[in-house]
Amino acid sequence: MLRYFEDLAVDQVFHTHGVTVTDEAIIRFALEYDFQPFHVDKIAAKDSIFGGLIASGIQTLSLTFRLCNQAQLFAGNAVAGIGLDDVRFLRPVYAGDTIRAVVTVVEQRDSARHPKAGIVKWDIRTLNQKDQLVFKAVLINLIARRPAGEQGASRP
Repeated sequence: MLRYFEDLAVDQVFHTHGVTVTDEAIIRFALEYDFQPFHVDKIAAKDSIFGGLIASGIQTLSLTFRLCNQAQLFAGNAVAGIGLDDVRFLRPVYAGDTIRAVVTVVEQRDSARHPKAGIVKWDIRTLNQKDQLVFKAVLINLIARRPAGEQGASRP
């Protein structure tokens, strides 16, 4: 279900599905975007402070956004991204971990410059299968308003 600005409310919480991070996915991502021994080499990773192959923080962020888009939080309704605040990589994501996101609307306001959209601030928290917090950030983006005359859900 596509969510418009009017369908959201402060303190509304969304839970995404999970994704299991494989060693192949970690290595493939890191070879292209974040070449570090503990992301691309299982032996070097075992000898690192992490004790095993871990996902890049950028990969964790990317997977989190993928999960949010699959949950249709910002897919099809985001007009533009404004920024990310308070980005923190709190715990490594190891090969075999399953991560999911819990996303809360923390602020919602009109946009003076974009009357067909509103500004939404989201608190994003990514957890592993042990419910340990691995990543958190605050996303600010423009979310489309419901087109005039279109019926749909109202505020929860």
